[in-house]
Amino acid sequence: MISPAMIAGLVFGVCGLLAAAVVEYLLRSFADQAGVNRWVFVAVPGLFGMLYALMLFQDGRRRIRQLGQSVSRGILIALLTWISFSTMATMVWCSPREIGACFSHLLLATAIVGGGPMLAVALLGGLLAGVLIIRPPAKRASE
Repeated sequence: MISPAMIAGLVFGVCGLLAAAVVEYLLRSFADQAGVNRWVFVAVPGLFGMLYALMLFQDGRRRIRQLGQSVSRGILIALLTWISFSTMATMVWCSPREIGACFSHLLLATAIVGGGPMLAVALLGGLLAGVLIIRPPAKRASE
């Protein structure tokens, strides 16, 4: 049987890629300005989502008993992904002496541009992961 952390990792990885696909045109222009391959900026939110889902859904069958607990973990994954992506973009795009001001501007810009899609996929991913983790296992024919 697949572990709850793996289920959540796959769900949030796909959801993160969906959120990045919604704002892909902005990520592409941002990557062009920074001189980075555009696929890096499209794939990174999904990879961060997978990473944080694997960490936060450890031992999920025992800890997650209600759907709200899974949704709140999903929102936390979205927040951590947003901060991590902004940090990565700051390191790629900004000069070292302006890193603090640039980071705050990037946090605000990424919240405005990607906040809606990230919130939507956080709720969707939390619901889907919660349903897949909480549901009772299927009975085998031999039992």
